[in-house]
Amino acid sequence: MFSQNKNIHVSITTNTIIRAVIVAVAAILIFKFVSFVAYPLQLIGTAIFLAIALNPAVSWISNKLRSKSRIRATAVAYIIVLFLLAGFLMLVIPPIAKQAVDVAGNIPTTIEDLNNQNSPVVEFIKNNNLANEYTQFVTGVRNNLQNIGAQAVNVLSTLGSALISVITVLILTFMMLVEGPSWMKRFWEMQNHDLERRKRIMNKMYRMVTGYVNGQLLIATIAATFALIALLIGSSVFNVSINVVALALIVGLIGLIPMIGNTLAAVIVVFVCLFVSVPLAISMAVFFLVYQQVENATLQPYIQSKYNELTPLTVFIAALLGVGAGGFLGALIAIPAVGCLRILILELYGHRLNQNKLTKS
Repeated sequence: MFSQNKNIHVSITTNTIIRAVIVAVAAILIFKFVSFVAYPLQLIGTAIFLAIALNPAVSWISNKLRSKSRIRATAVAYIIVLFLLAGFLMLVIPPIAKQAVDVAGNIPTTIEDLNNQNSPVVEFIKNNNLANEYTQFVTGVRNNLQNIGAQAVNVLSTLGSALISVITVLILTFMMLVEGPSWMKRFWEMQNHDLERRKRIMNKMYRMVTGYVNGQLLIATIAATFALIALLIGSSVFNVSINVVALALIVGLIGLIPMIGNTLAAVIVVFVCLFVSVPLAISMAVFFLVYQQVENATLQPYIQSKYNELTPLTVFIAALLGVGAGGFLGALIAIPAVGCLRILILELYGHRLNQNKLTKS
């Protein structure tokens, strides 16, 4: 049997080419538009997350008020949050700034200072023959400080932009908390089919986000409490003076960042302790190593698995992407966003997965 060669002709009409060009141009324009509005979208996403996280507290306050006013309840919640934030800053910034000034005053800057001073840092430099390297490093820092004027302008510009972003997010969050219930009511009124299923999906997402926030707050509070106890014991044993409350609050704040927050907090605390007492720094490093192992094996999976049901690898990847996209707030938003995506996928395609399992079994 011999095969016959057949010529295949492919014809492309003018309309097909025009459609392909239109689709390509539209894709490019959409990509450009998204790149232009990426930062505003990030602020809006942050505000949505904060509004969902604060909504239970605002609803509770609103039910306690006689007027049942969402505006007054939101204002009360904002005042409480701002009061707590101001108290945190007052407890942390002054002692940390004072300690930084004391540390800077005790840092040796020349070979003569290294020979005359006797501190843990100086002993470490002498014992490891790092005097020349240290003086070169200090000289480089001094040279960089000569351009402090231009650097100060850049720092002020960055701080100004960050302040504007924070104010924008706070305003958006306030407006979302006030208008959110009426928006959701109108949204459900517009639905004409499959209403119960959509409400079920939204309720699952809402419970997941609020549960995640509460769980992360609980984990950070536990970490700060144990760090406070460890610092109190360590400072008493080694007879050193250090602001244990400020350092414990820093552990609690940075500990809000999932997966990597406690590690960053541990580095900061150990670094600060290093300039006060090397034995205290070593003991705190050992404490954080042990505590993080215990937390990762017990607290973190037990508390957060109740709400997001994500695997540790998924949580870690989401946290890294969140940090890269939006820093501290991005890390907070990334995990609940992935959890919401998981709920949506399971609701849409979960029946197919169940059918495949039944077919294979």
